[in-house]
Amino acid sequence: MRLVLTGLLAGLSLSTSADAADQVVITTLEWPPYTSAELPKGGATTEVVRQAFSAAGLDVDVATLPWKRAIAMAKDDAAVAAYFPGYHCRHVDGFIASDPIGNGPLGFAENVNARINWTSVDEIGEQKLRVGTVLGYANTDEFDEKAGTGWVRAIPAPDDVTNLRKLARQRIDLAVIDKLVLSYLLATEPTLKPDVDSIAFNEKPLEDKTLFLCFNDDEAGRQLRDQFNEGLTMIDPDEIVETYFENEF
Repeated sequence: MRLVLTGLLAGLSLSTSADAADQVVITTLEWPPYTSAELPKGGATTEVVRQAFSAAGLDVDVATLPWKRAIAMAKDDAAVAAYFPGYHCRHVDGFIASDPIGNGPLGFAENVNARINWTSVDEIGEQKLRVGTVLGYANTDEFDEKAGTGWVRAIPAPDDVTNLRKLARQRIDLAVIDKLVLSYLLATEPTLKPDVDSIAFNEKPLEDKTLFLCFNDDEAGRQLRDQFNEGLTMIDPDEIVETYFENEF
């Protein structure tokens, strides 16, 4: 069931002071299979975060919101300690990163009937390739910089599924996407079923992106970050993710 932030905060207000001291509220977005209110345990990365907090002796409630709201709530609401997962914690000022909570191989989906060979982001621009991106998502610094100047022809869409539909119809040449997200969507998204055999992950990745939990950069946030990092040392995030995919999909 989708978690509603106001309900979480109301619940916290009824807790004893001792309970509240051990209760952490964090925000995330819908980004399956990493995070989702619709997935078992909230997604693979959510399960890593929960187990790290648990190892540190803390309970966590996760509110699933649109990405920009998730960040804004973590920044502006004193009851919210952090947001995740970020490739970095520089989306807005005032946050610090945890130790890594996982990784995501970022690259391109391509149409198998029009494979793309590339060796550098500059070459993507030189080939005048049409590259689908998702509004509001950070990619790599180099790619985003060259897309911002127009050297790379980036064509934004509201979500990954839209990009993959366009790719299947060769309205774009590539789509920036996480490899695990691509696999998940091709396995579960009904509207992509006719296109499963025509879409593949390009063999050259842009970057194997590290994922972080982003805490408020104040005294309380830094203390909580340190507790969380200690909890991370007591678990194996890679094993948790591997077990999650074996059991849930």
